[in-house]
Amino acid sequence: MLRNIDIDLLRCFVTIAELRSFTRAAAALFRSQSTVSSQIRRLEELAGQTLLQRSPHEVLLTRAGEQFLGYARRIVALHDEALDVVNAQSVSGRVRLAVMDDYATIVLPETLARFARSHPDVELEVTTGFTRDLLNSLGEEFDLVLATQKAGDGRGEVLRREHTAWACSDRAAFLLEEPLQLAVLKAPNMFREWALAALDEAGLRWRILFSSSSIGAVEAMAASGAALTVVKAGTARPGLQLLGPDSGLPALPASEIALHLAPGRPSAAVAALSGFLAEALSEETTPG
Repeated sequence: MLRNIDIDLLRCFVTIAELRSFTRAAAALFRSQSTVSSQIRRLEELAGQTLLQRSPHEVLLTRAGEQFLGYARRIVALHDEALDVVNAQSVSGRVRLAVMDDYATIVLPETLARFARSHPDVELEVTTGFTRDLLNSLGEEFDLVLATQKAGDGRGEVLRREHTAWACSDRAAFLLEEPLQLAVLKAPNMFREWALAALDEAGLRWRILFSSSSIGAVEAMAASGAALTVVKAGTARPGLQLLGPDSGLPALPASEIALHLAPGRPSAAVAALSGFLAEALSEETTPG
């Protein structure tokens, strides 16, 4: 019987194998976690083998998965290369993009790599930082800012919604003990402000144990078991567990990802990247 494997199934498998997480892979692929799980089940049915081994902390390759991964990578790379050559555009120039650190390291790398392949004459200059600081420099230092903002903010082109959640180490069950030890980003930061305001309104005592300008450092401290933090569910690092309403912690506002364009008429290169990002990130809501 002839069996054809959809390229999306292979891309899903490769992404999970590299990130070792269904949640992180779903964010990188702009798919829901249920869609990613369904695609892997379909791929394993076609392959007639179990390719991934799930565990509470990470996803591992089976022996068959290890053998299959190299072929899957080559097929996906060749597929993308063929499309990029066909769709190549004669656009040139520089684009100054500013983005939050977690999106720059988890969500955007593959998307920006595809843009670079299809627009080889465009120079990408990417800066990371806090949304508030980045937006203040829009038009002066940056042509585009991909920002996190409160849902319903009304600014920019909203591309997707994010689930904001409390998170702690996944090594042990969370216990609500006061004062709560917090790991947060340095002020001024929206998630920090939301967390402290929500705890104050709920009458819960807290103490900032650790603060940093690095999202990775803050999440690593929480994953160590030393503190509680606030994350985007779709980009939370391995080693963290998301806490639901039954944890006793107050609800947090929903956030959204919006693309902000500098005033004035954009260059062809800026317009090309803006459209590329809007199409990619608008495909589906982040899981969570």
